Amino acid sequence: LVSGAILGLVNVWTEPVIKEQEALAKQKSLQQALPEAAEFRAETALLEELPPDETTGITELYRGFRAEQPVGFVFILNQRGYASGIQMAVGVTQEGKLAGINIISQGETPGLGARVTDEEFLNQQAFREATVKRQLAVTKDQGKVEAITNATVSSRAVVRGVNAALAAARSLLAAEKEMGGALQ
Repeated sequence: LVSGAILGLVNVWTEPVIKEQEALAKQKSLQQALPEAAEFRAETALLEELPPDETTGITELYRGFRAEQPVGFVFILNQRGYASGIQMAVGVTQEGKLAGINIISQGETPGLGARVTDEEFLNQQAFREATVKRQLAVTKDQGKVEAITNATVSSRAVVRGVNAALAAARSLLAAEKEMGGALQ
């Protein structure tokens, strides 16, 4: 009884701190995925309007702003890797260019699939040049993304996530162009 009360009291003290740390981590992930943005707003309604085939793995959608002007989108996605799920934030600019990828969490094999978090993998030319106009693929699949040696499944999971974000952004940006402004 006493230990239960103590645990409850500790939880009351630590829960707000944990929630604050989680919020800071999410903000950092959003910022890394779309560095141009100064503020992010959740876009739950827009996420629900996306065609299901274009939202594979997308769990959250944020719009990034700078000086109240939209600068792009950040998609939070989950993709299945070799050993675990890989959660990532993928940013796409208003011009339809891939702005950044941030691996939020993963449980892939250390030294192999876990290397999807390495800057060398995430900053390669194929990702830097990616746009909503074309799908990416690893070199084994006749694409330009250099998969991590002995970790093709994990590399493909990141590519799938990026492709899902680019496809969703393509739909959102096309709808905005058709309407003559940002979707609400």
